[in-house]
Amino acid sequence: MAVPAQTHWPAVTAVLAAGVIISMQVGKLPPLLNTLRAEFGLDLVAGGLLASSVSLLGGIIGIAAGFVSDRIGGRRSLALGLGIGAIGSLAGAFSHDALPLLAARLVEGLGFVLTVVSGPSLIAMAARPDQRHLALGFWSSYMPLGVTFGMLGALLVGILFDWRGLWLTMAGLLLLAAIVLYRLTGDIAQPRARRFSSAALRRPGPWLLAGCFACYTTQWFSIVTWMPTYLQQSGKLGETGEALGTAAVVLINAVGTTAAAALMHRGLPRWLIIASAGLVMGVFGLLSFGPDMPALAKIACAMAASGFGGMLPAAVLASVPNEAHNPGEIATINGVVIQLLNIGSFAGPPALAALVTWFGGWENGRWLLLAAGLLSMLLALGLREVERRRRQPA
Repeated sequence: MAVPAQTHWPAVTAVLAAGVIISMQVGKLPPLLNTLRAEFGLDLVAGGLLASSVSLLGGIIGIAAGFVSDRIGGRRSLALGLGIGAIGSLAGAFSHDALPLLAARLVEGLGFVLTVVSGPSLIAMAARPDQRHLALGFWSSYMPLGVTFGMLGALLVGILFDWRGLWLTMAGLLLLAAIVLYRLTGDIAQPRARRFSSAALRRPGPWLLAGCFACYTTQWFSIVTWMPTYLQQSGKLGETGEALGTAAVVLINAVGTTAAAALMHRGLPRWLIIASAGLVMGVFGLLSFGPDMPALAKIACAMAASGFGGMLPAAVLASVPNEAHNPGEIATINGVVIQLLNIGSFAGPPALAALVTWFGGWENGRWLLLAAGLLSMLLALGLREVERRRRQPA
């Protein structure tokens, strides 16, 4: 496999754009969740399942998707994922019952996992070796940027049309992204297709990384999904203020990913970034759903949770190539990470809703966020031990 002499930045940008656009499918729903709950007669827990259902397939087939990407190549897998996402969004626009809408979200989830599991491997092939961590640091911002743009799109298109118009717009955008991506990534060398090997799955490092990411997505998606509903109950900001406040919470997550890239460049251990980010996110997440707090204070705490938490995915994704013994394992290991992060993002919102429903009040359900933060810290300490043993001479 040829090593690029220079980083193919147009291709890196195209892959990042693909990740952003597919992530817009995640962000387009939370601002419209109350509208959809009213139209389809959904309670709080069912609404949480609808919001997180886009992550269900990723939680089931993430490892398999990584293997498929290794076999057919990241370029084809990315374009296929975008096309499948477009089909799901188009089908959702014509859904008139909760079950067809849920099925359409599952199709979008299949497109999402195929896209995001392939992004890191394609970027690794497009980047010069000494610039790989920088390029992967940029990639780690795909989710916060995409969710933010999806939320803002829901606000804008919701004013001009209705939610179905937004779904149709997203379908067209996904198809356009697939065409542009395929044209801009044609010169990237692809690793030789390999037979599936379970060696990467038997090492603890990938699972520890994936567990940390799962704790993060449990926290982050719970905050992002329910913050509009939580703020609406205060009745002081209005629909536009609630959407903009939540968008600010999401967007500042990208600041955290950028900060993590800078800290890693200065030599701060990745395990320390992961442990600190998870714990701080848990503390501020706990405060953001606290009782008797002004709405702006809740938004400020949620922004702190999201900003500090944004350092975790950047550190995890930058660690994936270090856990691979050869380039052909990158997508497989990323599949492990994607599978567990999707389990977290699928389980988080309905779990928080269930705790709120069963125990009565957001102040009782919010402890889930702190528990996930503590668990991610413990897993990061395990990752430190794995890295220490790997550095020891045989």
